[in-house]
Amino acid sequence: MRKALIALACACPLAAQTLTLDDVQASVDKHYPPLLAALLEREIAAGGVEAALGKFDFRIGMRADTDQFGFYSNERLNTGFDQYLQTWGASVYGGWRVGRGDFATYDGKLETRTGGEWRGGVKLPLFRDRQIDERRAELQKARLDRTLADLSVDQQRLYVVQLATRRYWDWVASGRRFQVAEALLRIALARDAQLRESVDLGQIPPIEAVENRRAILQRRSQLVEQQRGLENAAIELSLFYRDAAGTPVRPAADRLPPMLPATESITEPALVEAVSRALDRRPELRYLAAEREQARVDLLVAENQMLPGVELSVGFASESGGGVVKRGPNELKAGIGFELPFQRRSASGKIMMVSAKINQIRLKERMARDKIEAEVRDAASAVRAAHERVTLLRDEVAVARELEDAERARFDLGDGTLFLVNLREQATADAALRELAAVNDWLRAKAIYDQATAQLLTRP
Repeated sequence: MRKALIALACACPLAAQTLTLDDVQASVDKHYPPLLAALLEREIAAGGVEAALGKFDFRIGMRADTDQFGFYSNERLNTGFDQYLQTWGASVYGGWRVGRGDFATYDGKLETRTGGEWRGGVKLPLFRDRQIDERRAELQKARLDRTLADLSVDQQRLYVVQLATRRYWDWVASGRRFQVAEALLRIALARDAQLRESVDLGQIPPIEAVENRRAILQRRSQLVEQQRGLENAAIELSLFYRDAAGTPVRPAADRLPPMLPATESITEPALVEAVSRALDRRPELRYLAAEREQARVDLLVAENQMLPGVELSVGFASESGGGVVKRGPNELKAGIGFELPFQRRSASGKIMMVSAKINQIRLKERMARDKIEAEVRDAASAVRAAHERVTLLRDEVAVARELEDAERARFDLGDGTLFLVNLREQATADAALRELAAVNDWLRAKAIYDQATAQLLTRP
């Protein structure tokens, strides 16, 4: 008649469609709305990269002009292209133009031979804009924005998966608690018929049957309480476990796993390795490093503005066709330009601002490293404490069961009371529930530890 409560607390018949933690985490990755919204940050950042690349788009243009009804009558057509390069800040250009008709002496450069003039060349900065310019800086920062978006998703995923993991184990523990209460009630119900028969035969006093009915009512109340806890845990879990349409699914009790995992402690060498892994993989530090790199790009741009603007240009023009034009037919053109703001306060002020920002980020990185190590060590401490409690409570359950067996044997021999048997059964159940709570605390602490060490990022 009696069933071992602790066995019921830790195991149940395997359901056909057991819900696993992997199922829940996979559902989070595919259907959890806040995480899906965070993933859109990647598309936003990718759009920023595309927009920055647009500054290097190949550009073409055309212009047609005509002068009529005046002293000079002519037509002109000019087409061309230019292309900014990502190397050395250089740009290339080329095109073709034709000018026909009568031109004033001062507009003689507009006239071409009948075949028009082909042109091409390159412009190359020698100091300012050679290492970096606004276009390349914007592209670098846009790519870093994409990195920041990826890290932001990782950071949110760490938190969401940790929360989903805790909700899953809360549901499993609630199911185990319900089974303990159900088994406790089943014992009293099975005993009730035997007690009534013994009372009718005059073998035991009627008070024993009344005591058992009291126990039944008490245990029914406990079962209702545990039923409510199981339903609440299923509702909480449904926010993370969803079907293919993204609709929350409240898992039924028959989908509970057959047993809770065994607990284990964390050794000091494993903790040292975990701290190192966390410092290497936690998104917060990598996020700050990317922000610092963005600030470094801004610093390069500001330092670039302190340099003199010296630009070398080399071009070639070729005339074709007939006609009398006082140039060409082939020309090589070269030029150099110089420009330098005298005070350059805008650039120097920018350097001061960005340098201070970089130092600020470095201090944040230092604090983040200290905080990450503290979080890992605190989570490990919680895991160790929970494991120790589980070990102690497992021994307590064994002792409680031994006392329960002894008290029941005394009652069967007529040397005890059902009241004391009920107390021993309730004490065993309470110890089993405390053991379940300790195991659940270990599982929750382990989820936080996996988050702190970025272990949850190992999933795709």
